[in-house]
Amino acid sequence: TSFLYHFAAQIRTGLTGEVLTPGMAHWRPVNIKQPVGPVVTITPWNFPVAMVTRKAGAAIAAGCSVINAPSEDTPLVSLYMAKLAVEAGFPPGLFNVIPSTIENKRIIGKVLCEHTDVAALSFTGSTPVGKLLSKQCSDTVKRVHLELGGNAPLIVFESADINRAVDGTMLAKFRNAGQACNAANRILVHKSVYAEFVEKLAKKVAKLKMGNGLDKGISVGPLVNSKAHTKVTSLVESTLALNTTNVELITKNQDVNDSEHPFYSPAILSCRENNELPIFHEEIFGPVASLFSFDTETEAVEMANNTRYGLQAYIFTQELSQAWRVSENLECGMVAVNEGAISSANNPFGGWKESGIGREAGHLGIDEFTEDKLICFGL
Repeated sequence: TSFLYHFAAQIRTGLTGEVLTPGMAHWRPVNIKQPVGPVVTITPWNFPVAMVTRKAGAAIAAGCSVINAPSEDTPLVSLYMAKLAVEAGFPPGLFNVIPSTIENKRIIGKVLCEHTDVAALSFTGSTPVGKLLSKQCSDTVKRVHLELGGNAPLIVFESADINRAVDGTMLAKFRNAGQACNAANRILVHKSVYAEFVEKLAKKVAKLKMGNGLDKGISVGPLVNSKAHTKVTSLVESTLALNTTNVELITKNQDVNDSEHPFYSPAILSCRENNELPIFHEEIFGPVASLFSFDTETEAVEMANNTRYGLQAYIFTQELSQAWRVSENLECGMVAVNEGAISSANNPFGGWKESGIGREAGHLGIDEFTEDKLICFGL
């Protein structure tokens, strides 16, 4: 609900225009913001409430109607939100939901992207699908907002508070069983603290307990489906099968005797200097921490930027100048300094490169659903 409260407050102040400097003595120009029009939001399964409210809250606050096409894995959340919207007094047609199978969703998505009555698309999901939707919107020159895949680096410098870095890594990597676009995907650790960091992280990972997330004491649930489990398993096994020097499965948590749900045991894969492995370049989307080592700050930044993705990065250092310098040099839309999670209704969320276009939440989120209009008065 934090996103809804945030954008509800922005209704009073979010659509602010500005008085411009006149180019002629008798002109009085102003710029105003207006709703872009009907918005289509296509949302994923992994944070089904937040993903919908972060998009729909901003669009509705801007004055737009919304059509939500939720993930086929979590349609009930969006349907129940539509029910609550009616009970709250939303007028008919303001918030609409189209649930479907994955096969029908491809058809529905194409129709919505190409429809001339749809003014904007906001999508969260994989980069390949985002590229496809963007192409489908191009013929009608729609406003497109994309929040796509990530390959987030987490950098631990030699000056870092190692205990804090370990705690931050646990949150950044294993939250939601690693199934988050901004999860730490490549953990880069300075060689001087590599052994200490691995030892302390391994102890924390060994304490993770898998099971039903509604049960007390459970910290890691299953992956979303068997396809996701197969992908993570294949990525780890193919990395180990390369028999590359110094690549080692440091720890693998306990297995869960549950044939109905695709649990993957939390693990640490120590890769050291082997940063050309497939797991360095592919988004894991599972509870596997892949660790790599580096010598210098320059090397760490180069490794971090060696990807087509640029959603988020994490750095741990106690040197203020280094924190600022590295933050500026990282090619990504968000940087967490000495923190394992920074997402909130107040902070803009979005990436660079193939991780997306535009921003959600914060003071920028509402702008995705507005158009600028110049009005110039001649006196």
